[in-house]
Amino acid sequence: MNSPIKQRKMNPSDGDNTLIQDMFSQQDFLNLGQQILQLLAEYLDNNLSQESPVIGYQSASDLTIKFTDPLPIQARLKISEFPEVLQQQVLANALNIHHPRNFGHQVATPLPIAALCDLVAAFTNQAMAIYETGPSATMIERQVIHWLCQLVDTETWAQGDGLLTSGGAQANLTALLAARQAYSLAQGKNYWDSGLNAQAPCFILTSEHCHYSVARAAGIMGLGTQAVIKIPCDNNGRMVLDALESQLNRYAGKVMAIVANAGCTPSGSIDALTEIGGLAQQHQVWLHIDGARGASMLFSDKLRDKLQGIAVADSVVWDGHKLGYLPATVSAVLFKRGADSMLAFAQQASYLFDEENPDKAYDQSQRTLECTKRMMGLKWWAAFNLYGTQSLGKLVEHVFDTAQQMAGKIQQREDFELLMSPQTNIVVFRYLPYPQQAHIRKALVHSGQFHLTQVDWHGEIYLRATIMNPFTDMQDVDALCAAEPEGVVGVIAGRAIYTGDLDLAKAQQYADEYVAK
Repeated sequence: MNSPIKQRKMNPSDGDNTLIQDMFSQQDFLNLGQQILQLLAEYLDNNLSQESPVIGYQSASDLTIKFTDPLPIQARLKISEFPEVLQQQVLANALNIHHPRNFGHQVATPLPIAALCDLVAAFTNQAMAIYETGPSATMIERQVIHWLCQLVDTETWAQGDGLLTSGGAQANLTALLAARQAYSLAQGKNYWDSGLNAQAPCFILTSEHCHYSVARAAGIMGLGTQAVIKIPCDNNGRMVLDALESQLNRYAGKVMAIVANAGCTPSGSIDALTEIGGLAQQHQVWLHIDGARGASMLFSDKLRDKLQGIAVADSVVWDGHKLGYLPATVSAVLFKRGADSMLAFAQQASYLFDEENPDKAYDQSQRTLECTKRMMGLKWWAAFNLYGTQSLGKLVEHVFDTAQQMAGKIQQREDFELLMSPQTNIVVFRYLPYPQQAHIRKALVHSGQFHLTQVDWHGEIYLRATIMNPFTDMQDVDALCAAEPEGVVGVIAGRAIYTGDLDLAKAQQYADEYVAK
């Protein structure tokens, strides 16, 4: 490993050759790599220790100023200058995902080793269109897919298969394309070949809180977004079973798929998977479970019962870059029947696919929207091998426990309202003294103190805290819930005055009402 670097020499008489050799310098790569790793290690330490803000927020118009350089025709920076520029322009203006007070979106606090695996994937650049363009990458991906299928169920999913995709939205599209093809073949048609000309109307039944990618998939497939029938949910964000059954009866023979949530985006709610699976089987309808957020509960013996019934599904989506603690992007779309993984796409290209090739079954682009396909499986494979599912499950359990503690804290306070008891790692709540929840969120984000989101729940705006960082503790929760005038209210007023968007008359009225309490 410490052998001397042997740089391949090019003819120095040609200036272009010297330039090319410099661009691929092993020594520069090693030196710069060490500097960047040191920079990232310091970045991680500053975030976990909270010495950095959650976000050094600047408006898009302000930040644009830093990125208005003219097109570099010749080199604008020296290699030695790049780490500092990386720090000042990239890291300093990033959302700090590793910060314990990042309560924002379901974006993983990535494992450092997984990020290093992304470096290996990028540098080796295994295209994975066909087996021969990425042999080890293909086998790693298939290994990961089979492990994930095993986690869904060791028996009924023993013949399961699937693929990795660039995100849950693409995974949902792939699963629904397979469901559409299965539906069309059952009708004696082939929608892949004949398209809409031979297609009778068909529908997708899903939760009113489903991810927007379901409707987008319907639009892409040519079904139209109106083909997505939203099923109302109860107060806990779960599909109402009677309403689902009613629509199954209404559209009998025309339902292409049911999409159930294993952790919906707005609230983290989990549908009644067992009961929905029973209805799907009774009506002979494809059941797709969007487990992008929640499937990682299968890592944990303590939590996997929350997903009881998931094995009934025909397909499951699982995001590694959420509660799998991997860098974006890597998602799995899994099929209970392995042959279904070949249903979504049917390409022919003599320059790529060899019908006589015995390795044809391993050509990943036969299964996916992509042709050039990145080696995404390495980071998941490394996480499994280095930590095991037990340790990964502990990460999920920890953030779930923190979410429960946060909910308990909110319930104890009269100035907060909890929407529902969290089913996963998402806590949805309101700060009652100040009704403009969107203003609270904006002020907190712009202050750099916290990052959190908001959600429209039946016409009412709530704050949404997603606990992703295993280093988030109750001190961070207490800080978020600090509702004294110098806390949330102070941030709101201070920022609003600074930006000029505060109605002083209304602010004074609110302050008087607050003091009166």
